[in-house]
Amino acid sequence: GYNGMIFNPMTPVLVNMFNQTYVSRHGIPMPSSVSTTIMAVVNSFVFVGAIVGGFSTKFLLGWFSPKRVMQLGHVVCLLSILVMALITGLTGSYEVLIIGRFLAGSVAGISYYVPSLMIAETSAPAKFGFWQSVVGSSIAFGILAAAILGHPQVLGTATLWPVGIALTGVPSIIYLIGSIWLPESPFYLIRMMRQDEAVEVLQQIRTGTKDDILEEIVKIKSEMKDVEQVGIKEMLTNRGYRNQFLAVLVVYSNVALVGVHTFVFYSDQLFLQAGIVAENVTFATIGVFALSFIASVFGSKIVDRFGGYKVNITCNGILIFAMVLFTISQATAHLAPLAMPYVAIISVAIYMCGWSGGTNLAVFALVSGVTVEPTRATAYGYASMFLWLFSWFGAFIPPFLQIGLGSYLLMIWLFFAIVFLIYHLLLIPDTKKNSSEEIQAYFSGTRQNTNETIEMAKMNTDATGIETT
Repeated sequence: GYNGMIFNPMTPVLVNMFNQTYVSRHGIPMPSSVSTTIMAVVNSFVFVGAIVGGFSTKFLLGWFSPKRVMQLGHVVCLLSILVMALITGLTGSYEVLIIGRFLAGSVAGISYYVPSLMIAETSAPAKFGFWQSVVGSSIAFGILAAAILGHPQVLGTATLWPVGIALTGVPSIIYLIGSIWLPESPFYLIRMMRQDEAVEVLQQIRTGTKDDILEEIVKIKSEMKDVEQVGIKEMLTNRGYRNQFLAVLVVYSNVALVGVHTFVFYSDQLFLQAGIVAENVTFATIGVFALSFIASVFGSKIVDRFGGYKVNITCNGILIFAMVLFTISQATAHLAPLAMPYVAIISVAIYMCGWSGGTNLAVFALVSGVTVEPTRATAYGYASMFLWLFSWFGAFIPPFLQIGLGSYLLMIWLFFAIVFLIYHLLLIPDTKKNSSEEIQAYFSGTRQNTNETIEMAKMNTDATGIETT
């Protein structure tokens, strides 16, 4: 979240630096079309790196534990800071900055995927939705922190902008130190035939008795079912697995293809176009993202109570309303030039509260709920590549949509939001209401009576427990 947002308030400073570099190379000022393209590449290239990072994570998890992969990601994060803050700061080269953004993006590809996987394999079932949603709250906090620290009166100056970028290293350092005491996930330990260690880890992070811990070990083994991880070929040819994959793909796409990057990366420019005074646009951005962070905090409890499915459907409706309101405020600005800029701010605030407090939180609970252990890593890994590809698309084209479509630049995102809403309603089961067995029966097209399914699940669990004993 911080990495994505930090360049938004710093855009004037960076464009000025790029112009100085361009003048020193070519002897003429940089054309506005070139600066627009370079900033679009700088903003969006983080997602090019994320595509590579998300794809490589699937293979890294075949060699290392989730904890080790996270540590590797934070080391690369520190390397990206050296490139973006130090080398770019000294040379003024936008090519070097783009390379740094690529490295930072590769970390994003890992960091968006692995924490969700680790939480899915460590959190207590009763608090699963809450802890998954905390990942989204952290992203919202990073966006708010970047909006504040990147302000032209804080770190968004010609001399201090490298410091603003370097602050992304603080969480990495904290994690690398804290991970010394962080245990491996019980799922990983069981896969590595280290059940005694898995029991010890569960005793550290659970409040139940020893019998409760052993019962959870049985359930973990039951979910794993001694089946190899499902590959992408089987994922696409097996009906149930394919529907799982499509559900994960749609949920991930719902995060990226509803226009959020238009506001996260370009809110200052949008507010400026909407008629907000230049000196106040970043303050408007800070206010909007402060509200969105507050929404994410409360949203964690809402997701925990109602589940990711209902929250995602509701928030899609909120996003659709906010985009329509923003479009109306821009298209009718000439009718009420004093009022419509504030309507634009309100619509963006509604949008970001809906996204940060719902859509971005529900995704983690939803994708974990629709998958099972043998399919989770493959579904996450390949769907995350599409997530980052769509995120690149969503981050690159807004400046050109703003130029070409003006007041109607959100129409493409409005279309996607409507499509995703319909897909959720028709083709994804409620992960809060239904058990894992019922969800998989839904995807495979073999729905069973609820009571019969539950009874069969209990019998399977009992049989597994007896066999284990």
